[in-house]
Amino acid sequence: MNKNIPEIGKEYHFFDDGKISNSRHYIAKVIELIPIEEAKNIIISTPRDYNINTGQNLFVDMSLYDIWLDEKERCDWLYNDDTDYIIKANIPNYDDDPIYFVRTKDDGWFSMDVTNWWQGGRLDIDGKRYENMIKNYESWKK
Repeated sequence: MNKNIPEIGKEYHFFDDGKISNSRHYIAKVIELIPIEEAKNIIISTPRDYNINTGQNLFVDMSLYDIWLDEKERCDWLYNDDTDYIIKANIPNYDDDPIYFVRTKDDGWFSMDVTNWWQGGRLDIDGKRYENMIKNYESWKK
C-alpha cells in the first residue's frame, strides 16, 4: 500500500463531498500521518446519532480506528478494506476541526465524518483533479 502517501506540512487540493468544482474546492494542510494501529488509542467525541426531539447530535467517545471501521461499513463502496494511515489535516474555511482521511477503493484518500456530519471529501494528492477542473473551466469559457 505505501504509495501516494501525503507529506506532513504539504498542502493539497481538497474537494468537499468529492465533487470537483470551484465552489467545493479548499486547500488542506497535512499535519499528521497516524499509523492505523496507533488510531486505536486516539479517542474522539463523534456524532453517531441524532435526537429528533431535541434537534441535537448525540456524541459518543470512539477510537479513531473504530470510527474508520464504522465509516467503512456504512460506505463499503467508497472506503478500502485496509488503510495504512489515517491522514490528519487542517482545512481552513471548511471546518474548524481537523479532517481525517483514509484509503479509498481506488487507492486515493477520502475523509470521514469524525466530529461533524459534513466532513467527507476527496484529497487530491497528485493534483490531477484540480488540473482537470481548471482545464474544464477554460474550455467552458470559450
